[in-house]
Amino acid sequence: MAETSNPSKPKGKSKEKEEEAKPFSDQIREEVIPATQKALQARGVTDLELSFKDKTLVGTFADGRRQFRVLFAEDSLTGKKFFSYSVDGLAPSTVESFMIDERKIDVNLVAFYMAQRLQALQWY
Repeated sequence: MAETSNPSKPKGKSKEKEEEAKPFSDQIREEVIPATQKALQARGVTDLELSFKDKTLVGTFADGRRQFRVLFAEDSLTGKKFFSYSVDGLAPSTVESFMIDERKIDVNLVAFYMAQRLQALQWY
């Protein structure tokens, strides 16, 4: 009788492990920042500056008049995230939960949600 292999490992897990293997700050700098720049450039934002420090991704554009922040509470794209924004150098808005209902989060989805959130503000 021929033995059948037991698929004990779900497919697709190896890719997730590879992504987790990269340090979080490197993943933000090497993947999230370029994906976010691409997503916002596609929507006409040409002077976007992004930086990442202390678990916070900061984006500035419109000659520095518009700024948004995404705080990653954990060193993971899948962990809790918060969003705030400010205009014309004023204090940041109320901190809001960000991407709370998403289960399968990847770099492109994070960039898409940032673009959607800024579109809701009618910033472009």
